[in-house]
Amino acid sequence: MKLPKKDLNRYHFALQESIRYRKEWITYYIIKLRWKTLRSEVNRHMIWNNPIISILLSIIYLPTKLFKYCEYLKLRYDLNETQKEIEVLEKEILYVDHLRWNEKNKDYLKLFK
Repeated sequence: MKLPKKDLNRYHFALQESIRYRKEWITYYIIKLRWKTLRSEVNRHMIWNNPIISILLSIIYLPTKLFKYCEYLKLRYDLNETQKEIEVLEKEILYVDHLRWNEKNKDYLKLFK
């Protein structure tokens, strides 16, 4: 990467901002998964209170339940994807830091690329 130091500083700042926003998204995903878990606990308690009605409703709402399960899987996938993005961006920040401050030792860069 052959950028002037001023542009490297901007790039480094942009990477930091991206990591910050992705960490906010991780918090959102974790909260949403927790709410889904709590909602499923409520549903289990309701099944034991009214078994006949709950069986009938579960048959009626089977497509909706399948859709919600697909949403749950998508949410888990998004969470894992965001965590991997943060890992990659942190490696890139280390690489840019090395370019900004230690241009003499090029062998060290092989660890990051």
